[in-house]
Amino acid sequence: MLGKTRKRWKPLPICQSALLLLLLAHYSPSRAQDKGEAWPEISTFVNLTPTTRFYFLSTLSSDQDSHSIQGEFGPNFDVYLRPLLRRRIRNEDPAKNKLFFFRTGYHYLPSFTHDSPNEHRGILEATARVPLIADILASFRSRVELRAIEGQNFSWRFRERLTLEKTVAMREYTFTPYIRAEGYYDSRYGKLTKNSITVGSAFPITKHTEVEIYYEDQRDTSRSPVFHVRGTGVVLNLYF
Repeated sequence: MLGKTRKRWKPLPICQSALLLLLLAHYSPSRAQDKGEAWPEISTFVNLTPTTRFYFLSTLSSDQDSHSIQGEFGPNFDVYLRPLLRRRIRNEDPAKNKLFFFRTGYHYLPSFTHDSPNEHRGILEATARVPLIADILASFRSRVELRAIEGQNFSWRFRERLTLEKTVAMREYTFTPYIRAEGYYDSRYGKLTKNSITVGSAFPITKHTEVEIYYEDQRDTSRSPVFHVRGTGVVLNLYF
């Protein structure tokens, strides 16, 4: 008699394994304090050439407990390479169809309630995209922030983010749910000080307008006990 063929276990793709590890680290048992926030944002994108665009960020961070408000505003310049695929993945954001793009920018973070110091931040960022099975798109973003925080010495922060997203069609309407995991290395502490998990979706409104809604849980280990910031974000994306 022939024995039953044993199924061979196949390891998860690297990107899915990395996401799983970040999820496990994020929700590992620990005594923690919590804070709730809201993050409204307007992002404006203006195409300059077929491979370049201008991006302006305007966002607020509102602490629901202390009622403090901090903003983040600044211009960015994007350069991207050839298309990822011949077919378009998403009409609203042309960068979603690119294999790789680089961003540089300057952000100013003022405190409107004087509860936190103002900050000037330089941005250097690179994003690579890889199509996976079942039309899932993986994005790997590496970001360096050069930080001049009021009352502190110059510092920098390195952020590595993985995003898995998939465009879903319901009759003639499409939307894009996603999940993100991100880790933060802060030079002030010389270690990984924060990781975050984000779940959300982008909903097109018109050809040039999109609304993005997400929920994010940030786990801050720079102090003891571990500090969680949980917030809901609403982003209005404008494309020109």
